[in-house]
Amino acid sequence: MKIVRTIWNQRGFTLLEMLISSAVFVIVLFAVYLMLVTSQITYARGENKVEIQQNARVAMQRMAREVRMSGYDPGSAIPAQASQTAIQVANANTITFIADLDGDDVSDRITYRLQGNQVIRDNASWVGGAWTPSVSSELADSVSALSFTYFDSTDTATATLAGIRRITLGITVQDTAAGFQDSFPLTVDVRLRNP
Repeated sequence: MKIVRTIWNQRGFTLLEMLISSAVFVIVLFAVYLMLVTSQITYARGENKVEIQQNARVAMQRMAREVRMSGYDPGSAIPAQASQTAIQVANANTITFIADLDGDDVSDRITYRLQGNQVIRDNASWVGGAWTPSVSSELADSVSALSFTYFDSTDTATATLAGIRRITLGITVQDTAAGFQDSFPLTVDVRLRNP
């Protein structure tokens, strides 16, 4: 009979103890859940921001490289009909220039412009009497601003196409991930090699 007595003397948890421990468990579980959700939002925001910034850097690098080459014409292929200035259009948010970008003795006319939230690159080639139809391609997305500032050889701002020797390119991208909006401005200074 001693065995039966030990079994009867063992106590379990009361209903109140079970409710309190369950409430504490739910609170801890909810806190862990909130940390997980916050971490996922932060990760997604950071990942999106890095991708947008990298795309802007790649676009800026390509624009700078090609603008730097404006006027490059080793085979004298730049047509007289296109005027002899390397820079054809120089606006605050658009630039058009002529260069032989790939060294094939065929001049290319390149235009960079902002269309909506995309930087667009238009390309046409000179085929001995006329420009080919322009081919457009997207260079960057999520762009809120594209700017060009033109300077002469004395580093004074200029609007004279033949006098342009240095160009400051500016691009601003915006990220709107997870309800937050971040702007990332990027600027590069380009000195023309073949003015």
